[in-house]
Amino acid sequence: MNHLKTHWQQSLVLGVIATLLLISARYIPFVGAVFISFILLIGQRIAERWIEGKDWKDFNTLKKGLPAFIIVSVVLFPTSVLVGSSMGILQSSQHLLSAIPSAMGLLIVAIYFYLVLSHSLRLRLDSEVGIAKAIDIAGLASLKNFKIYFVLSFYLGLLVVISAFIWNVGLIVTLPLLFYSSHFSFLEAKISKPQ
Repeated sequence: MNHLKTHWQQSLVLGVIATLLLISARYIPFVGAVFISFILLIGQRIAERWIEGKDWKDFNTLKKGLPAFIIVSVVLFPTSVLVGSSMGILQSSQHLLSAIPSAMGLLIVAIYFYLVLSHSLRLRLDSEVGIAKAIDIAGLASLKNFKIYFVLSFYLGLLVVISAFIWNVGLIVTLPLLFYSSHFSFLEAKISKPQ
């Protein structure tokens, strides 16, 4: 949260760019959800490099890790569908109070899986572990640190619900928070390559 406070202008720029790309990608037929997953993972990687003080404009990791980005984007596809379903429930429901718990449940699951998969991608890019092994390591770490992942998923899901009520403008703040939460939860869970 301190990073967001000290660098709020850059965080808002990141949020605006990511939000505009996500909203425009929603209308791409057939591959929109995979493209949304890809945009989220690219935004995640840029935020991680920026927080760590590395050159975030250096896209060499994207070039050498492109197959991993594509594979994780495809694996993340059902998560994007869950987010879309929860948004649809919130925006089309006549009984809003009964729709919120269903939407929150879908969002908690989607964000939990996003955290696991973004952590596995980071592990893959940083330590050259195979993608399947990285997903296994990140998945086991999420179970060991279930409370951290669940609390993050709950509060980030709540922010996404609030964003849905204000015509997705709240995503400008929610997306950087998602990226920062993923970065710091990766560090907190101490996910690393096995010896």
